[in-house]
Amino acid sequence: MTAVDVSYHELTEAARVEAVPLAHLSVETGHLYLDDFADGDRLIARQLEQAAPWLEAAGKRIRKRFGRNARISTCFLVDDYTPSSSAGEPPKPSEVVDIVTSAAEQAGFKIDYLAREAGCAVACERPYSGPRDQSRLADIVAGLIVEEAAVGANGSRPPTAQTGWLSNGQRSPAVTVAMDAPEWEAPQEFGSYRHSVFVDVELWSLDKSRSEPERQYSCSLLAAVWQLLRLGLLRDAGRAVAGPYRFGSGEALPDLWSQLPTVTQLTPDAAPFAAYQSLSLLPPHYRAAEHAAEVIIDHLQFDEAVLKQTEERALHEASPVTLPDNPTRRVSHLFFDEVHVTHND
Repeated sequence: MTAVDVSYHELTEAARVEAVPLAHLSVETGHLYLDDFADGDRLIARQLEQAAPWLEAAGKRIRKRFGRNARISTCFLVDDYTPSSSAGEPPKPSEVVDIVTSAAEQAGFKIDYLAREAGCAVACERPYSGPRDQSRLADIVAGLIVEEAAVGANGSRPPTAQTGWLSNGQRSPAVTVAMDAPEWEAPQEFGSYRHSVFVDVELWSLDKSRSEPERQYSCSLLAAVWQLLRLGLLRDAGRAVAGPYRFGSGEALPDLWSQLPTVTQLTPDAAPFAAYQSLSLLPPHYRAAEHAAEVIIDHLQFDEAVLKQTEERALHEASPVTLPDNPTRRVSHLFFDEVHVTHND
């Protein structure tokens, strides 16, 4: 009889995790819907003008920590996922790029990357990509969600994977029969300190107008995808996703947003798109969606190899960076006010 030497290995042991370049800080300088461009550059200019002093302050802080060669990149997100309410044709990508880059220059800075929100649902790295070259990022992130078990749960409420709703705590008990209604109980945030801030987040709804109902992802879930892309934490079977694409000299941008890469690099000498930390400079009406995005990220089970790879990269920087265990602590926001001063001539 011949002995057979058989060794077993976990599949994840052999899986290669592709690395991505990382800056020290990624700054989101604006986020607008395509309908917002119907008014020309007025709204864009105002938003970038308000962001400019905070971008300057953030740059000073990062350079004080990591030196004058600290890597800082800027980005701008265009929402091409939400259906347009305008009767006219949406502006072409080339028109939006011209408006945004000109407005940024007027505000005193450059925008390194322009991203599209629909690309956070289904990502592609090159123009005119087909299904084989795309990554369904929203599906990937939704699949990473681990719902916390509520105390006393009896199975009367379907799981998140079925309902499309995720909470950061225990909901009030459902009432099925009025005569048997239990005494009312308040919802309770998991890990709350004295008082709860309970949040129930809609992740998706179903578009039932199609022959096969299709998920329509919420702004909250797409915002979570967007933050994770900026932190360099998303992979598709170990492969890096949504790498920035730089259009060459004489290479025209597509006319359709769906044909544009998820992230387009606008400046040739930009620091990496993804970073150890992200900062979003936004108007206050984005606050709820960004809070919900952090709730989602708090419930994700990340690939440990990706987290370890990023942690080791940070520790081997010229100025070592110690990253927090929870990725949400690498995400920060500044919601500037919408109060404007009218100057009398």
